[in-house]
Amino acid sequence: MNRINFASFTGHTVAVVLALLCLVGTYYFMQQGLGQLTEARQLERLPVTPIDALADGPYLISGNAETQNGTLRTPYSNTSALYYKYELTEQYRDSDGDLRTRVIESGQRNKRFTVSDDSGQVTIDPPKAVERLDWNISQSYQSERGDRTYTEWALEPGDSVSVVGNYAPSRNAMTFQGLSDLHLPALVSGQTLGKDSGDRLFNAAIRISLATGLLALGIALVLPALRIHRFWVYLIVMTLSVTGTLSVLGITQMQKEWQSIATLYETRYQQATNQPGTEAALADVAALRQLIDRNTSGLLDRWMAGRVLDNQLPLPKLSEDTRARAEAIADSRPRGRFAHSTVSFAISAGSALVAVLLLWLAIRTVKLKRLVEALPTISARSASFGLCELKGMINVDDECPFIRDPLLDKKCVAFDYKVEEKRGHGKKASWKTIEHRTESVPFWLEDDSGRIKVEPEGASVEYHEVTSETHGDRRYSVRLLDTFINVYCLGFAELDEAHPDRLTIREDSDSPFLISAREEDDILIDRGAKGFVGVGVSLGLILFATTAFLAADGNFSPDNLLVSALAVPLVLMSYIGILHYNDIVFLKNRVSRARANIDIILKQRQDLWPSLEQVVKASMDHEQTLQKAISKLRSVDLRDVDTPQKTDRLIGFEQKVKRKVMARIENYPELKNHSVIKQFMDIMTRTENYLSLLRISYSDSAQIYNTRIQSFPDLILARLFRFKPFDYFSTGK
Repeated sequence: MNRINFASFTGHTVAVVLALLCLVGTYYFMQQGLGQLTEARQLERLPVTPIDALADGPYLISGNAETQNGTLRTPYSNTSALYYKYELTEQYRDSDGDLRTRVIESGQRNKRFTVSDDSGQVTIDPPKAVERLDWNISQSYQSERGDRTYTEWALEPGDSVSVVGNYAPSRNAMTFQGLSDLHLPALVSGQTLGKDSGDRLFNAAIRISLATGLLALGIALVLPALRIHRFWVYLIVMTLSVTGTLSVLGITQMQKEWQSIATLYETRYQQATNQPGTEAALADVAALRQLIDRNTSGLLDRWMAGRVLDNQLPLPKLSEDTRARAEAIADSRPRGRFAHSTVSFAISAGSALVAVLLLWLAIRTVKLKRLVEALPTISARSASFGLCELKGMINVDDECPFIRDPLLDKKCVAFDYKVEEKRGHGKKASWKTIEHRTESVPFWLEDDSGRIKVEPEGASVEYHEVTSETHGDRRYSVRLLDTFINVYCLGFAELDEAHPDRLTIREDSDSPFLISAREEDDILIDRGAKGFVGVGVSLGLILFATTAFLAADGNFSPDNLLVSALAVPLVLMSYIGILHYNDIVFLKNRVSRARANIDIILKQRQDLWPSLEQVVKASMDHEQTLQKAISKLRSVDLRDVDTPQKTDRLIGFEQKVKRKVMARIENYPELKNHSVIKQFMDIMTRTENYLSLLRISYSDSAQIYNTRIQSFPDLILARLFRFKPFDYFSTGK
């Protein structure tokens, strides 16, 4: 399967479609998540109100479920129930032989029933549309019979149950209309109250983090579609979009919550204080106020709470007995906690690890892009030893002949040929590779200034032409790098062993090697898009890990949305800091490598001087000046030659001595064939051009590095990590 090229028309179209899907998903999951978050937080603030303290309005009650007008019979276990949900599933094998599960039948039914506690009894009047009520009931029955599984969830008479609904005093009944205005769920639950709110918090956190991740991914896809590949643009757009979205939604949602809870509290306060002697109602109001205080977390949440509590939520006057009763009611409410918190923490930790891995992969992807941006394009004639970026046309001749591909028999310099065979049938059909081979030959890269040889072995090749043919059950495909087409080349230039007077671009283990038939801008957009997507997904996973961790512990709130909003630019700034640091380290290592290569050549040349000194002493003992010069070169400690200036002086002195040796040899014909003299002349001549290229490479690398550490924002990192500038050689190109 070929990778998507985001710079192509197909890649552009795919990016736009995926971006739109991500943005639609963002809206959907964000609305769901925020709704569940508000419901969970409102549910945690509600005290369990004794039935004798109920007045007109929404309440949370708990007690035992009892029959009122008979019971229902569950379809599979024939159990008496006030509510039941049933499902029959069947395992079967599809046409490909895979085991699958399908639902044969399902449904749910309910009846009116009552709930009683120590203080009284109230009727529960569910809506006719059963699905409009959230029935959170545990599984009560499951049976497997052959390939079929029969499952029931039932609320039986005598079961403990909690109900969130609107109390109607005239009917002494709990109904379920109008709860959404106060952001409360219409709920009948057989679970613990802490589990109910904990599950809602966790589901809300998952949806909000998923929505945020989709937003980050959508932005990462939109920018390349607009042909934007600069990471600083991505940083600004991502920060404004994600941070702005989370901040606005967090503040807006918090305002809605406090408006709802203030309305609920004021209603209960007025009802309790306007009916003297209702100590149970006063205790309920005081418990509501205590739970509001306890479930307020975060700076912004507390600030809004202070405004509402001081201005709109006065405390009722309570007797000691009523105060103690209110505290008991508030203390009986457990904090929300996800039932599978251990699993949630493990998922959170795993998501964080995957996020770090994706961030590392994104850094690797963007690293090549930033290298392409950092290196200037040079001409073939001005290429120097080291990593080079060139553009030109592929040419061939007798020294660098073309090859032909095995499918189309076309002239090319590289091909990737693959034969696949169709195996299996239907959905299980797949293509199995039975032959795959690549081949490449050296070619000339020509531009207006001249040409340079390229050996593509080991390069990452982005081919010019892709062809596929299907014959029967076999598919033949070939990718070509044609002759006489323009290509982009990023590779390491070093001396051609067969022709020491010229350079060749070839594979280097420490440097990237890319040959592409695409334009440089297309390469940047494609690499930038993949990096953006990697960062967007990793950012979504980081937010997922954070929200899952907080929600599993019962601590997730709109205030956490603001924390997440602040985390987005911090993560992105850390990412861009890593990128720039890696850039500086790479450029610094490039200079150091060029310097190390110069030192190797100097060491090779210095090793000649002791042997040459012995020959000169034996054959030219009267040449005292020459002997002193050679002795001086022999005694040089290369560890002290640690700057370009000292290297220049050493090379200059070597050249001066070399000229004197050559001049003196003319007077001693017998020395011309001496092995030491021949070795000396051969190495000095061969390394002269090499040393010149290395000095140019060093100067070019040092110039790029010095420019980067003097430019913003690399200047900050350079000073923080003490990156020092390099000196230049006295001679240039």
